[in-house]
Amino acid sequence: MILFNGREEALKLDMMIRKELERNPVLKGFSNTLCIIMIGDNSSSKKYVDLKKKLCEGFGINIMVEEIDERLSDREITSRVGNLCQKDGISGVIIQLPLPRPSLDSLLELIPEEKDVDQISPKNVKRFYLEDFSKVTNDLKFSPIIRAFKYFLDYTKINTKNLDVTIIGRGFLVGEPLGHFLLQQGAKVQFILDYKTNFHLNCHLLVLSAGYPELVRGECILEKCNVVDFGSSVVDNKTIGDLDLKSAIGHLGFVSPSPGGMGPLVTRFLIMNFLGI
Repeated sequence: MILFNGREEALKLDMMIRKELERNPVLKGFSNTLCIIMIGDNSSSKKYVDLKKKLCEGFGINIMVEEIDERLSDREITSRVGNLCQKDGISGVIIQLPLPRPSLDSLLELIPEEKDVDQISPKNVKRFYLEDFSKVTNDLKFSPIIRAFKYFLDYTKINTKNLDVTIIGRGFLVGEPLGHFLLQQGAKVQFILDYKTNFHLNCHLLVLSAGYPELVRGECILEKCNVVDFGSSVVDNKTIGDLDLKSAIGHLGFVSPSPGGMGPLVTRFLIMNFLGI
């Protein structure tokens, strides 16, 4: 088993970000502000927002966090979010997910395509699913999730052609787009939406995105299978992934754990999308 160290790889991306900021200092100006909008007081969301804010501040990137009370009416929240999306000087917008209620899902439509750092506005999502990836030369068209996953594939030199892939979870942000991306790369993809612990998995690449702590045990995974854990749950103020790292994982191939695997890369690629790198 080879543990993929996302924190170590993120340091390489940090160097790229700093070089770009040195080359183009205008990117640190107030006319290039990243705005994170957080609706409600979800403790996990706040943790991730604070992480993004601290990272941006470390690079000297101008960032503002707008917290909106979820008790406000949908109409009032929509108005406030719309004003922020169109505000002069704000060149990147993140609406922190999950939103507190389904009736607010339409807020994503308010993010201008050119300001959509996460690539989750309906128009950008539609473009992604219609895109011919063989003609894509600009990674900025991909979400930070996809870019982090591509980085892992490049690092490990995993050949996705005819690769048996299982994805546990089919969410809007991770499972569904990663499945589409892998299909475009020639992989054979199976989704599992109701995985039960101790069920044996027969695949050569396993992607976890269910968000249930320690859901999958190593002994249930095929030998030499590569595992990418995007799962993230906060238990007793501690982040825990979908893969049980205390179980038997020594027989696996490359393992990107959670935390410490994809997370550090995702946050860097988010910043790189914002800066146009």
